[in-house]
This record gives sequence, C-alpha cells and structure tokens, in this order.
Amino acid sequence: MCKAFGSNLTGPSLQWYINLPSRSIASFAVLSDKLVEQFASSRDLEKTSNSLYEILQHRAEPLRGYIARFNQEKVDIPECSIPTAISAFKRGLLPDGDLYKELTKYQCKTMEDVMSRAYAHIKWEEDVASRAKAQQNPDPKTIRPDRTERDEKPSQRSARDSGNRNRGRYQNRPIEKVEGMAVSTWPDISHLSVSRPELVNVLRQMGQ
Repeated sequence: MCKAFGSNLTGPSLQWYINLPSRSIASFAVLSDKLVEQFASSRDLEKTSNSLYEILQHRAEPLRGYIARFNQEKVDIPECSIPTAISAFKRGLLPDGDLYKELTKYQCKTMEDVMSRAYAHIKWEEDVASRAKAQQNPDPKTIRPDRTERDEKPSQRSARDSGNRNRGRYQNRPIEKVEGMAVSTWPDISHLSVSRPELVNVLRQMGQ
C-alpha cells in the first residue's frame, strides 16, 4: 500500500516521499502521520469572523475603497457571523467620519442596512469631490454669455455697437449759448461725403 501511495503524489510531496530513508516506514499509518507532520505548516489557516477586525480604513482612503477591501475579506470567511461583521465594519471606519457617527447613533441589524447607509455616504462623498474638481477646472463650454447679448440678433448687436460709438463721439462736445439758450454745437460731419450747405438743403426739404 505504501508503494501505491507514492503514485498519487506530485510536486513537493512526491519529492519528500522519494527522499524518505529506506526501511524508515513500518506501516501506512506511520507514513500518513509523517506526511501530515511534514506539510501541516503549509496549510492555510481558515479565516474566522474575527479576521474582519483587521480591516481598517486608512486616513486618506475613500469610503468605497474601504468597503471593497472589507467585502473581499468577508466573502473568504465561511459562515461569517453577521453581528461580528457589523461590529467589525463600524470599528474599522475612521472615528471622525460621518458614517461612523451615523452607525453609532442608529444601530443596524443587518449588513444590508449597513451597506445601504454606506453607499448613501459614498454618493455624497463622490459628489462633493466632483463639485470641488469642477470648480478648480471650469469647462469653457459651461460659461454662458450675458442673456441680453445672447438673445440679440446680429443686426441688433451691430446697431447697438454703432450707437455706443456715436454716443461716445458726441456726448463730450462743448455747449454754446445762443440768444440766452444753451444748445449743443453741430455734430462733427467732416467724415461725411456731403457739404454743410447740401446737408442744410436736404433737412429743409424734409421739413416741408
């Protein structure tokens, strides 16, 4: 039986079996005990619910990252205790965080309730971070022009700009007194292609 046992071994266990001293195994029971003794230390220890207390949120770690690490550890625990998981989750949170304060004030009975509150805080946390980033780097496309200028037609905007230029040209002209009345002088018509007599004649015809 001991010889047949060796045919079922592979890797390090087979090498160990080959290196056994000749006539050192008196029975199959002795062989089994030596095999267990040799490889017992290489066996992974089974995790328990108390292993969750080792998962702690880092100071600069987002809440989403902590929850991901906690859940990854939780799924590796067979028959995980729900009360222990709830306690370990709260214990691992930053004590000055809003979620820790909420879970301390309002006791949760199920992990579903805990996760519901946690993901609500994640949504708030990520929204605040998104708004802060947007304020630091504003999108030029989101900067809207003045509503009055935006609603104006091109012809209206051109007339408004022309009026502003003419207003600036005439508003500072000196005031002359004629027969006791203050009247403004004639506008500067040097830029026009007609003479002053021709302009006066046209104005008279318009007044008839």
